[in-house]
Amino acid sequence: MSGDRRPTICLFAADISGDQNAGRLARPLRELVPNVRLLGAGGASMRAAGIDVRVETTDYSFVGVLSSLRFLGPLLDRYRQVKRLVREVRPDLVVLIDSESVAVPLARWLRRNGIPTIFYFPPQVWFWGRWRLPRIVPLARRVLSTFATEADIWASAGADARWVGHPLRDAVRTGDDGAAALHALGLDPERPLVAIMPGSRHSEIRKLSAAFFGAARELQRRDPRLQFAVPLASESLRAELEAELRRSGVRDAAIYRPQSYSVLGRARVVIQSSGTATLETALLGIPSVIAYRCIPLEYYVARYLLIRVRYIGMVNILLDAMVQPEFFNRNIDAEHLAEEAWSLLTDERRREWIRSRLARLPELLGPPGVMRRTAEAVVDMLPQRLSEPEPVRLTSAGG
Repeated sequence: MSGDRRPTICLFAADISGDQNAGRLARPLRELVPNVRLLGAGGASMRAAGIDVRVETTDYSFVGVLSSLRFLGPLLDRYRQVKRLVREVRPDLVVLIDSESVAVPLARWLRRNGIPTIFYFPPQVWFWGRWRLPRIVPLARRVLSTFATEADIWASAGADARWVGHPLRDAVRTGDDGAAALHALGLDPERPLVAIMPGSRHSEIRKLSAAFFGAARELQRRDPRLQFAVPLASESLRAELEAELRRSGVRDAAIYRPQSYSVLGRARVVIQSSGTATLETALLGIPSVIAYRCIPLEYYVARYLLIRVRYIGMVNILLDAMVQPEFFNRNIDAEHLAEEAWSLLTDERRREWIRSRLARLPELLGPPGVMRRTAEAVVDMLPQRLSEPEPVRLTSAGG
């Protein structure tokens, strides 16, 4: 290998949150290794960060094995594209970000082909059961965990595990003028705001949006002053959400692509799908109603055979208490969701209790500087001759 070869890191994300975290990682990687070459598979956030996205993967994100079957053809095609990319580029390091149903089989293939691999947001063995650890640990040279307990579990199984913290620890800041941001959406800063967040995948929108907007309609019946903000995780979800909003009859609602947390930070309550967004609202100190729905067979397998935690909301898991009320497959209808949200809107004692518990979250997500630590743990895995900058060669005036 020639001494002037640029170090190459491939980043692979198969859903929107993974794509966002890969994008966040790009800047500190370049700060540490200015000549690094970043490419891989992902979506809009990676492109915006200047990563060379060769394979689009975020348009088929899903949850659940059975839910993936309808996308099996396109998923296999993307998987083949990713393998062709690796063969072509032969990267020095691959970072697999979240989406374990894709990351684990890809990690097996990478190991067989001698490509050093890192799990970032690793397979959720603490959630789905530790019995899988012996088969997964050998697949990655290093595991970067966002939660301390998770890192301990991986380390106890023999993995080179690092607790780097969660990216949202640094990312969630209101900062901007919330009143101006609401005005820009046609909403009134003087009226109470409720945020509706039915998910970042088409499958989640189909399963949850009718109930969520139905709850919004009921809340608006109880208090006509209420208005609603619907942040979009992806522009591809807009048409589906706009259609559901029209059917619901909810007034004074804005669907928008967030550029910051200035609008969400003004919400008094959020009704949301279980997922990464629950951490965002919790870090903003907002009481929320969490819901998740899957097909009955997946629910039975998850609830009674696989899941080894008491809650589905990440906030409740981390705090080990039912702080944000949650619904898993049962009572996910307009009446139950609206009743819970109404309590969060009107019961000031309950609101203060929730906010006091949510104040503990930052310490559980790690100290500031999360993405810098993550980048350092990645760069540390590069071959030494590639991660160090080339020495400046001086020549005499004569040449």
